[in-house]
Amino acid sequence: MGWRVKGIFGGILVLGALVRLIGVTNPLLDDQGWRQADTASMALNMLGHLGCFPDVLFPLLNYDGVGPQRVELEFPFLPYLLAITWTILGWADIWGRLWAISFSLLTLWGIFECGRLIFSERVGLWATAIYAVMPLTAYYGRVVMPEPVAQAFSIWALYFILLWRKEPSSKRLFLAALLMSAAILAKLPQLMIFPVAIVSGFWPIKGKLRAMLKYCLLALFLPMLYYSWVHSGAGEASQFVSGILSDQVLEDPKIFMTQLQNHLWEGFGFPLLLLAGVGFLRMVWVAIPRRIVPLQKPKNDYGGFLGIILWCLISLIYLGAICIRIPLDYYLVPVALPLVLCAGYALDVFEDIPGFVLGVLLLGLLLVSQTLVNAPKYTWDERYLVQATWIREHTKTEQILILSDSPPMTLYYAQRYGIRLKSVEDQKAWEELQAIPGNYLVVLPGSRGEEFWNRVEAEYPQVGPGVYRIEKK
Repeated sequence: MGWRVKGIFGGILVLGALVRLIGVTNPLLDDQGWRQADTASMALNMLGHLGCFPDVLFPLLNYDGVGPQRVELEFPFLPYLLAITWTILGWADIWGRLWAISFSLLTLWGIFECGRLIFSERVGLWATAIYAVMPLTAYYGRVVMPEPVAQAFSIWALYFILLWRKEPSSKRLFLAALLMSAAILAKLPQLMIFPVAIVSGFWPIKGKLRAMLKYCLLALFLPMLYYSWVHSGAGEASQFVSGILSDQVLEDPKIFMTQLQNHLWEGFGFPLLLLAGVGFLRMVWVAIPRRIVPLQKPKNDYGGFLGIILWCLISLIYLGAICIRIPLDYYLVPVALPLVLCAGYALDVFEDIPGFVLGVLLLGLLLVSQTLVNAPKYTWDERYLVQATWIREHTKTEQILILSDSPPMTLYYAQRYGIRLKSVEDQKAWEELQAIPGNYLVVLPGSRGEEFWNRVEAEYPQVGPGVYRIEKK
């Protein structure tokens, strides 16, 4: 990189870091606090036995049982790093956020390197800048969740397979396969990039079949070993390894078209989606051999070029098969990487000044949108901390807590184990409460209806802020 490119890239990293530092001191109670508390709970349950391999790497959560429960989840990269940090520096939520931001900045670097290798430095810079400020990746680049880790491993897995294609060596092939394993371990939906890596690294296959088979074996062995281990060890009552394998996707015919549309508009924005669509169509047009107009291959790596096209097609299938059935916006995060590369490629069509003006205008719109869309996500309810503090000070570790609803953040902050009332209907939840032995019922903020709480107040004494003693059961 020249000094000019280095300066622009450094400015993008600084901007990306500043955007992600918003709310960095928040407790894990802002948007998707339940998922962040899950990740942090795994780290909390690792403390004191960080060297006990491999058992320390089995995910343990604080709910659905009296003690830490074994569950089927992704490989705990972030929880283990967080547990090490807590061991050295003490328990504080900010360390989890700083680790997430670090992985997100690593993703920005990988986007630039991939864009530069496949297209040009200019495309890499535009793609990096867009990823740095768009609302979805700005917020989910600072959450204590697997998403920042999975994104970082994914883009670097693609980069190193491209690097191997350019200058083959056993060391580079092994590193590319290892990073692919890490991406799939970090988040199961990242399996979508495996065929992308195959096309990017080995197309055309002639003369590369042996290397491709070696890569496949190395890349898939660790994920198969780990996910088989957690599946067999978690038991029948465990959580699913991923939401994409739940009954909600496999069996429930319900779709959330309106929610998906809102998540796309809010997370990416219509101008960016339109620009990415233009970039994708341009790539398809360039990739199709034509007799009248000669094939205009990209400057650097045609295999990577075809890989991005395949990545876009897989992302469209992912949107139509998975995201439309799960109304959670963070399931869109895996789509962000091919989207920004397409958008960067579209901006490269224009001449210097028009392209620069259009790109800056898009970045300005994304920054404004990021401020407006993400502002509600940084809010959190103080009552969770008040309840958790009281529970930690007035209850014993061996006593059983029953939460009135499914969000588990109270258990994480109280450093206690407990059971959640999972029934949506209040009548069924009341019947469920009668069947569960426990010591305290914890009223989560905003949960259940008035009739449910009238029955609770008539039956049990309140001993703390939203905490009822039910030991007589």
